[in-house]
Amino acid sequence: MPTATSKRSRRAAFDDDEGNDEVAIIQASSSLRNESQRKKARISNAGPSQKSARRPRQESVSSSDEDEEMQEPEESAAPAATQYEQMRDAGFRHLENTDLDDQRATQRLKSRPHILGENQVALNAIIESITCINFMCHVKLHVELGPLLNFIVGENGSGKSAILTAITLCLGGKASATNRGGSLRSFVKEGQDNAILIVKIKNQGPDAYKPDLYGPSITVERHFTKLGASGFKLKASSGRVISTKKSDVDDIVEYYCLQVDNPLNVLSQDNARQFLNAATPVSKYKYFVQGTQLEQLDQDYQLLQETLEANETRLLAYNENIVYLREKSEKAVRLRDAITKSAEMRRQSKIYSNQLAWAQVLDQETLLQEKENAIIAAQENIDRMEGVVAEKTQYLETIDARVQEAKDSLSALNQEEAHFREQEEEAKTKFNAARASIEQTHTQERDIHQQLINASQKVKDYEKKIHEEEQRLEEVNGGALTEKQCELEEAKSVIDKIRESQKSHAENNSQLINELNEAQRNEQDAEERTNQKQQEVSTAETRLRTLTQNRSDPFAGFDARVPHLLRLIDSDTGFSQKPIGPIGTLIQLTKPKWSAILERTLGSVLSGFIVASRPDQVRLSSHMDRQGIRNCPIYIGSRTILSNLREPDENFDTILRALKIDDLRVRDQLVINHNIEQTILIEDREEAERVMFDGQQPENVTACLSFHDSKRGHGLRLTRRGSSNFSTTPVTPNFSQKSRMKSGDIESQINFFKENIEQLRTEFEDLDKSRRALHQATQRCVQAVNQHRKQGASFEKDIREAQARVNHIEEELDKFEGVDNKLQGYKNDLQEAQAQKDHYGNQFGELAMQKQEMNKEAESLHGAFKKAKVAYQDHKAKITKAGDKVKRLEETRNLAVSEKNRAYDSINHARVEKADAEKARDRQAELVADYTRQASAVAPDRAYVPEGETVQSIERKFESIREQLKKIRHQVGASDEEIQNRALQAIQEHREAKKNHKNLVSLVDELKKALMDRLRKWRTFQRLISAHARCNFNYLLSERGFRGELFLDHKAKRLQVQVEPDETRKTSSGRNTKTLSGGEKSFSSICLLLAIWDAMGSPLRCLDEFDVFMDNVNRAISTNMLITTARRSVGKQFILITPNAIEGRAKIDKDVKIIRLTDPRQRLITDH
Repeated sequence: MPTATSKRSRRAAFDDDEGNDEVAIIQASSSLRNESQRKKARISNAGPSQKSARRPRQESVSSSDEDEEMQEPEESAAPAATQYEQMRDAGFRHLENTDLDDQRATQRLKSRPHILGENQVALNAIIESITCINFMCHVKLHVELGPLLNFIVGENGSGKSAILTAITLCLGGKASATNRGGSLRSFVKEGQDNAILIVKIKNQGPDAYKPDLYGPSITVERHFTKLGASGFKLKASSGRVISTKKSDVDDIVEYYCLQVDNPLNVLSQDNARQFLNAATPVSKYKYFVQGTQLEQLDQDYQLLQETLEANETRLLAYNENIVYLREKSEKAVRLRDAITKSAEMRRQSKIYSNQLAWAQVLDQETLLQEKENAIIAAQENIDRMEGVVAEKTQYLETIDARVQEAKDSLSALNQEEAHFREQEEEAKTKFNAARASIEQTHTQERDIHQQLINASQKVKDYEKKIHEEEQRLEEVNGGALTEKQCELEEAKSVIDKIRESQKSHAENNSQLINELNEAQRNEQDAEERTNQKQQEVSTAETRLRTLTQNRSDPFAGFDARVPHLLRLIDSDTGFSQKPIGPIGTLIQLTKPKWSAILERTLGSVLSGFIVASRPDQVRLSSHMDRQGIRNCPIYIGSRTILSNLREPDENFDTILRALKIDDLRVRDQLVINHNIEQTILIEDREEAERVMFDGQQPENVTACLSFHDSKRGHGLRLTRRGSSNFSTTPVTPNFSQKSRMKSGDIESQINFFKENIEQLRTEFEDLDKSRRALHQATQRCVQAVNQHRKQGASFEKDIREAQARVNHIEEELDKFEGVDNKLQGYKNDLQEAQAQKDHYGNQFGELAMQKQEMNKEAESLHGAFKKAKVAYQDHKAKITKAGDKVKRLEETRNLAVSEKNRAYDSINHARVEKADAEKARDRQAELVADYTRQASAVAPDRAYVPEGETVQSIERKFESIREQLKKIRHQVGASDEEIQNRALQAIQEHREAKKNHKNLVSLVDELKKALMDRLRKWRTFQRLISAHARCNFNYLLSERGFRGELFLDHKAKRLQVQVEPDETRKTSSGRNTKTLSGGEKSFSSICLLLAIWDAMGSPLRCLDEFDVFMDNVNRAISTNMLITTARRSVGKQFILITPNAIEGRAKIDKDVKIIRLTDPRQRLITDH
């Protein structure tokens, strides 16, 4: 089992730029973490190469087709560097000799051996298999992976990308990192409730992770459900569950440095497409620093810097402790010197003895005076309680009258309840009867429709018989009969056409009725909106008139009884501290345009009061109850003023900055209740959304208020929690509420309300115009229904005329029939059948019209029923409200009776207290005389007692001097020794503290040296890794005869690429990747990825669909390059996904495993 400090190293040797010493970078890791198992960072081997080093860089200027991104200005100015960043970067002087660094890196590439040798399988950190159950679109997907190079081939939907997604999620990665879903629940297969992911990791060799516990393999399982629940299981090779904690999974992933959240380590389909085709220089640079662990080391060193700052803070505390210990030692030394002084003590002891005797007399005289005062206070209390009794009696009479009035109102409402209930029952009965009639009509309509079908069939049968008889007669009578029969058929066809038109006309009737009903409903809705807007206009005008009339009345926006309440508060002396309020009168609004929104936001707080204690709260509440004041909160103010308000940047207006508050207690209460110091004000909604939702949320900002785009006077409240939880809620002002805050400029506020009224009037005119338009539409629908009915009557007339012509032709045909009446019999039967069909058709049409009318009537009755029901419920609500009012008044009356009884009890108690006080005063007078006699025996003359001295203080001084004299007199060595020991101990503690301070200073200095040394090595590592990546990139390009440059700007945090596919263009420094063909661009990006991979330390590299944009030539070269690089990266596992076949374009060996996934169509056929 490895120790806590053991790690697996991958050697990447680079030449140091200082002298001829070679720096071996063993690992890119820090020891500043406290995990039980430290992570293992891997730096890849800059191993052998079969190609020569890259060509020297061209120093000419960029060509005309230079990358557009290099021509664009910086997106924004870089933020000011912190002290740590300045120490870390050291002015980037270590990156000034890039040519020399590239030369040495090229030499290292050339010096690598040309024979790759046999690749070796790592003993651990290798993913052996992946199993997905109910994951994405797969019921069960199991893949056994090879230890070195794996090509996963399959059609779309076969599960290629699901494998990489499963690796990321099962090893603790976030769902958002996969670019496949926002949460785990989205990965559960449709129709299933849960999903399971299983990843088996090889765990062998001397640096295996806890082999005694897990064995030769570690199985990681992750379970998650549609409901969002998720959990992990860590199993040993035996199948035993070792842990269910995610932190243990993170320890294993970090120990083996798998980096599943690193977008460069596990390149998903979207990330691969982004990196290989559309990544910006900034994102490419971020991939680079994450993959090479430069970012991780930087974060660790920042942790060391924070430790240094914490120790420096401890140094300040040590300084204060040293001052305290020095003062303690000096005090102990002074006490040691004081034990020798005793001459003055004897004289002072006598003075204290005399003062002690007469001080006791003085105390008893003070108690006697207190008894006298108690008698006076008791009499005052009696007088006051008698006044309270009179007040309670009068108040009780008032309450009795209000209780009786409320009971009378409740009784009247109860009597009216039966009337409303009867109206509801009557409306319900009518509605149910109408609905039953509709159902009966529907049944009749269905029956008549069946009869109509039967009659139609009978007509067809008779027409067939007539046709056969006419053919027989035609043979007898010649062509005249045929001509008349043709005329008859033509006349009948006219009737059929008219009836077809009539049927179509009847079908359109329902649509016209529905359109009419819809138009009437729209008109009614518009009428309600118009009336509501008119009410808003009236309310705003009333508020403007009130504001104009009450300019000088500060209490116009409060309850009318508030002034009387304030007079009661001023006259009440029972408060420990006078309450302040209403709070709104102590606030001045400097920006009147925010008045309505802030009134709504602050709510009832503006009507509230602030008191100093709980008894004051109860006392003020009783005053409010007697006055009948409701919705007036009482807050207990804080005893300390808030001194450190965390406000946002001064460029933002906040509620606090828009208010001028007279009392700090009011300000603190609003800060506590509404966060007014962190709620910013931005007039424009789009600007507010940009500030709150785009990028990082401003510091010390919890919410933002802005104006509504279209509703004047209305507002919006924007909040944000985390990076994705955005919320926008409307703020609807109560325009009927008068302003409770003072305004520094009343005229501006009046002008604001005038503009608001104009806006409301404009909205009212728009709504009224819409209402009129809808009314016109309703009239058009009514005209269309009337026109439709007229057209129906016209069809009836046309049918009668056509039928008359048929009858005339049939009479003429009768002449040809002679004595044979068989044809006439058929015709008579046909006429009867046709009449029956017409009868049923007319009945069916009439029932349809009748049903529409009945539906309309039922809808009207249903509306009346709902109105009656609402009226009945409103009346019951009034009864409930009246009953609650009676209960409240009765409770108030009971409370008043109790208070009156308590006042009588208080009078009796006060009289008893007065009698007891008089008796106590007499006893105290006798006691004062006795103490005076005893004090005169000690000191005949009355001794002066200094002001502020008490019996206890004098007694303490007297006892102290007497004890000191006793110690000195008897020369008690123990006390002196104790004092000496305390002095020595204090001196020793002072010395120890100074010694510890010196040691901590030394520790801080050593930590600073260590940090500077680590930062120097970090810069060396950054320089060598950058040079290695640049040279390796150019070397990989040369595999196809390309030239190029890799520009790493660590200061601007940008990584840019220039490639020249034409090797013969010696004078050009390279072309922008956007000007390359698709295959050239993909090949160049693969080279960049492999160059960065060669500097990475993770044992796992995954790439999804790396060759989708390549032609066959580039695809073959890139595939062989990936295989060659994988073989050079000894012991590392590669998972490469492609939808294309590998055979024929790659040099396959035993270290390459090709995994072919089943075509989803074949899988579907197999399932069936």
